[in-house]
Amino acid sequence: MSKKMFVVAGANLRNIKLPYIITAIVVGCILVQDIVFVILGAAGVFKNPEGNMTVSFGNYFFILLILGAIFMPLAHFRKMMNLGAKRADFFWGCLATHAIMAGAISLISTILFYTYDTAMVSLMYRGGTLDVLYWFGWLNNGAVVAFFQQFAFLFLFACVLHTLSAAQDKWYGWAADVLIIAVISVFTPIAPLRAALLWFFYMIIFNANAFVQIAVCLVLAVAVYSLNKLILARKLI
Repeated sequence: MSKKMFVVAGANLRNIKLPYIITAIVVGCILVQDIVFVILGAAGVFKNPEGNMTVSFGNYFFILLILGAIFMPLAHFRKMMNLGAKRADFFWGCLATHAIMAGAISLISTILFYTYDTAMVSLMYRGGTLDVLYWFGWLNNGAVVAFFQQFAFLFLFACVLHTLSAAQDKWYGWAADVLIIAVISVFTPIAPLRAALLWFFYMIIFNANAFVQIAVCLVLAVAVYSLNKLILARKLI
């Protein structure tokens, strides 16, 4: 099982060309923009306001995780089945893919926060960067723990997107979309329900106890992703 799982994971990672291209274009544009700003600033042509902020460079790599999680269940299932993979192989392979991508992107984001972002804040963006590590409070626990907090959250996010995307060709996929919209719409204006919604986001994002946050995200990720067994069992090749 483990060998087939990583074969499928490798195939997934090699065949998400469109997400790679879109992410590369966005990241490349941001990099060029920053280089131009630095050059103009050094030449005295561009004066950067003291409160100017930017989105963390590493956070743009989240685009790859989001698009990959949507693209894989929609475009890879039939290809894998036609190549001789079993539904179980695809199930475990995609789970491994999301874990690998969440880990790699979390590592890239963390490293860039301490290197590229720090340099750009000192040179150009005096107001700081909009980075999930900082704004979600994960940096309060140190770089290593923050990495795992980000990994757990991204892994949960990828599993949710994958599951919703996999179900879109069935009625229950559309029902899930409507339910999510309804929950947000109904819970937000009603104080007790809004408190419950805030409590949920506190548990998976802003939890003061990093280990609880990590555990909750991982448990929810596995619980949500397990629904794919039912979805795959009913999916036509």
